Amino acid sequence: MKRKILIAFLFIPFLFASCETDNNYGYPSKITFQKEGGTIFCSGTSGCYSIDIDNYNGDGATSLESDRDSIKVTYDWLTVKSKRSTSAQLEMIAAPNPSKKKRTLYVYPMIDDFSAETKVVQY
Repeated sequence: MKRKILIAFLFIPFLFASCETDNNYGYPSKITFQKEGGTIFCSGTSGCYSIDIDNYNGDGATSLESDRDSIKVTYDWLTVKSKRSTSAQLEMIAAPNPSKKKRTLYVYPMIDDFSAETKVVQY
């Protein structure tokens, strides 16, 4: 009986373990652009096969222009480019911010059926 209880306690942690990674695949959790806009390169540990850009409400009327080896996604004031699956680097290009309000978008590179999340803020 004690052996069964011991085995049960050994396997309980595996029931609560998650398959998700908690390191965001090496991509930064937040990137900040100044009001002039510009380009920032960020790197992760794995290449992505798709990229989504959403606002706070989850709306993301993204335009996906891709060819065999590259991805280009544009939404509102932000463009994200990457080489498909071979490069773990994202090129983020922000247009100048003509208003004095902070604006925020969320970038989700898809990696192995999961996604990293990067909050992009521009002042």
